[in-house]
Amino acid sequence: MYQYSLDFFKLLFIQAIASSEPNDDLEVRLGNLNKETLESLYRNICRSLFAKDKLVFSTMLAMKLMELTNTLDQGELKFFLTGGVALGDKMPDCPCTDWM
Repeated sequence: MYQYSLDFFKLLFIQAIASSEPNDDLEVRLGNLNKETLESLYRNICRSLFAKDKLVFSTMLAMKLMELTNTLDQGELKFFLTGGVALGDKMPDCPCTDWM
């Protein structure tokens, strides 16, 4: 349903280069470019999404960023996606029996 062209992404990147904070240190400059590019991408893509799809896009982007920085725990991701239900595994005992 959604289609974005290469020209759209090139324009976003060029705008990010122009608006990011310059720095003589290469690592700092790349960090600034990365931050500005991600924020610009998020703003512009979310602007064109239907409201029902914004949360899905945000979640997918956050999980991909966590995966790239090695902060995504695969066990937690599996629990998040399946709700803790796995085929063939015994369900754990309810930890909140006093109120549930």
